[in-house]
Amino acid sequence: MYSSKLVDVFYSLSKTQLRALRKFVQSPYHNKRQDVIALFELMYKTPLENRIALRKEKAFPKVFGQKKFSADQMDYVMSFLLKVIEQFLVHENSVQDKVKIQVALMEEYRKLGLSKHFHQALNIAKREQLKTPLRDINYYEKAFQIESEQYLFLSLQQRDRSKNLQELSTKLDWRFLSQKLKDACRLLAHQAVAKQQYNFGLLKPILPYIKDNVDLLEHPSISLYYYYYQAVTDSDSEEEYFQKFKKTFLDSTTVFEDIEVKDLYLLAVNYCIKKSNLGKNQYLLELFDFYDAGLKLRILFDENKMLSPFTFNNITKLALRLGKIDWTAEFIETYKTFVDSQYHETYVHNAYSMLYFAQGKYEETMLRLQQVDYKELFITMDAKVLLVKVYYQLSEYDVLESFINSFKVFLRRKDILAYHQEIYKNFIRMTQKLINLPPFNKAAKTKLRTEIEATQKLLEKKWLLEQLQ
Repeated sequence: MYSSKLVDVFYSLSKTQLRALRKFVQSPYHNKRQDVIALFELMYKTPLENRIALRKEKAFPKVFGQKKFSADQMDYVMSFLLKVIEQFLVHENSVQDKVKIQVALMEEYRKLGLSKHFHQALNIAKREQLKTPLRDINYYEKAFQIESEQYLFLSLQQRDRSKNLQELSTKLDWRFLSQKLKDACRLLAHQAVAKQQYNFGLLKPILPYIKDNVDLLEHPSISLYYYYYQAVTDSDSEEEYFQKFKKTFLDSTTVFEDIEVKDLYLLAVNYCIKKSNLGKNQYLLELFDFYDAGLKLRILFDENKMLSPFTFNNITKLALRLGKIDWTAEFIETYKTFVDSQYHETYVHNAYSMLYFAQGKYEETMLRLQQVDYKELFITMDAKVLLVKVYYQLSEYDVLESFINSFKVFLRRKDILAYHQEIYKNFIRMTQKLINLPPFNKAAKTKLRTEIEATQKLLEKKWLLEQLQ
């Protein structure tokens, strides 16, 4: 029993839910079986770490008293309790939404022929809809349900009486278009990762319909996914659609649930990363704008209000790459406390070392690098690249040559993907060519500049080119 579905579900519930469930189980309306109550009480008083006590043989006498042990009887009561818990979860879900409650009441009053009561429920439902700032798919689903119940009610009246057919059709369109476009964007995103082709169904005729009916784009749940889809698929107008997506997103974060805001945000961030990886460097600034917005809107923080060390590192590197040194200094100082303390020696010290290098404080850079905990492979790699640059800037060429040789050995020994092997090896190769470049030889400098620019898989291309100026 202690490894059953019942136990898994029971111990997944919060303390608040368990207290409410206790009342639910004890209510004769929901449960009339005393053995179900007894089993619930046993589990309620048994901590998760002691659930070994819930073995069927041990639990049986506490539920059934002196009766002879029966595994079948124990299975039955477990099944009954699980069903009660599932009914409780469904009940809790339904009563939390005030609009859903009124729609359910509308249906029941319609069936009972209670016109006055129906209209009272209808008015409350519409008022509750107006109160919410949300304008997501669920909002339009509830708007459609309200219109649907109203239509069914009006259909019971005289045949020639005016009905809400247009409102019903319009709300259905908004609901359908929102869901279809959202699903299309999901398919696109997964298609890019899984290298799997999907059939997008009815999407093809929908796109020109939306383009011809621009009033539909006033609804963020339609426009955001439409703009994103077009930005990904329409190469001729991708920039125009992306900018529309960006503006609409930043103007609409309050009309979606937090989880959907985060999903839309990740679509934008991944889009920018993909474009910048293709050499479209203008998207680095777009990525920075989204990181900045993600911090201000708290989108980047987890449920514990903490910032991922990887995100902290990525933001630092991007901001410095864009030359935003003052912004980076303020960012590190402001948000370092939001990085879990166990990662400070790795990520915060590394961030400061990158900042100090950008500020030209090379001695401070090396001091910070000495404090970095090199448990993470790519932090170690970043630190080694930074040391190469520091030694070069300080003209410590003998030390640099020795360090580069040890870096090469490190790359051979470590389990590093071929792609990353190549970009680090190319960086080392170009740095060695910099060191060995004959002074005052313009032709050699021009040749090296051309080679650096032509090398695709290369770290620190901007820095390498700056050394040739």
